[in-house]
Amino acid sequence: MINTQLHNELIEQEIQRKAYEAKKRVQEAKTQLLKERLKQALLIGGFLFIMLLLLILLYKLLPKTESCTKEFYNATITQTDKQKIQHHNKPSQDKKQSLFNGVEYIKKDNYIYKRVYKNGVLEDDIQLAPTIIESKQQKHENIPQFAILKKR
Repeated sequence: MINTQLHNELIEQEIQRKAYEAKKRVQEAKTQLLKERLKQALLIGGFLFIMLLLLILLYKLLPKTESCTKEFYNATITQTDKQKIQHHNKPSQDKKQSLFNGVEYIKKDNYIYKRVYKNGVLEDDIQLAPTIIESKQQKHENIPQFAILKKR
């Protein structure tokens, strides 16, 4: 019986030793994985830091190049070109807004009305038939085929 108890104790100790070794190997694998991830994070962080430094350097150099190109552009434009540009960009104050001259067809109160304007002033307001077809037949009006009637 002593041999059986001793044998069982030895088996339990062997199982505990193997479990401890397995835990140790798992911990080493986790540590190795964390080291690799930390190395990758440091490489990415270093790359981003270098890119940031390059962008800052580029930002400081860029305004100087813009001012040089502006100076070059201003030197190449002649005086006559400047006058043409200024004349073209000036808003013309001599032009008056053109007032409406012509005929307008409006549908109001189920009838079509012909309104004649001259210099923006209503000269004549004629009542026609209820539809465009009837107006053309009865009053011999020349209403455009695709006229859009304004409703009031």
